[in-house]
Amino acid sequence: MFGRFKRNRAAQPRPVSTAGVPRWPLEAWRRQDLDPDSPEYAAVCLTPAFPEHDEPRMLDDATLRRIVAVRSAAEMDRLAGELSADERYAGLDTVYGWLVRAYVGTDRELEVIEEGLRGCPRKYGVLDLAGTAMLRRGRAADALYYWAQSVTNAESVGEADDATAYDFLIVAARAMAEPAAVLAFGVRAETQYIALDDEHTDLVSRLFRRPTEPMRVVVRGLAERVLG
Repeated sequence: MFGRFKRNRAAQPRPVSTAGVPRWPLEAWRRQDLDPDSPEYAAVCLTPAFPEHDEPRMLDDATLRRIVAVRSAAEMDRLAGELSADERYAGLDTVYGWLVRAYVGTDRELEVIEEGLRGCPRKYGVLDLAGTAMLRRGRAADALYYWAQSVTNAESVGEADDATAYDFLIVAARAMAEPAAVLAFGVRAETQYIALDDEHTDLVSRLFRRPTEPMRVVVRGLAERVLG
């Protein structure tokens, strides 16, 4: 996402998360229930809510070329529907990631994200997209919730180095004046070529400049998990 490239890494054994049924509704973006001033906010953010499973499937080169060649949202919708009907790609988070790009800023974007969270075995990338969607809508507390869920899920299946939500969390921690968290998240970032574009960097910096104490607790809690 956002033009970021990563180094190739040797495959590592990946455990499967035992997270249970989501305790926070997928429809969080439709309401204002996440109260960043509430002590419960930090506990909710730091508790795994979306079952995460290993996903060995990937798009083949021919299919990826078809996706890259798409020039309209309607065309992407049709192609995503075709791929979702193919057992090789049904519930594949990568398909939802491409489809979300076609609908950024619209209600359809949120519908696609919700479909992905309900149907994809691997969810941490879709959770990242949910956080970014909330960021663009000026909802910092909701964005932090989804990013926290994203990196927690990625850590649980041994894919923390691929958790691009850390890119946002680094900028958020810096804006919140949490230097220890910046360093901790940087441990994950060292394995990535990170380049958030200026638009998203500026937006995170602005929205996270005045965090509540429970939001700080979330960032510190995530940092402690990275450092073990």
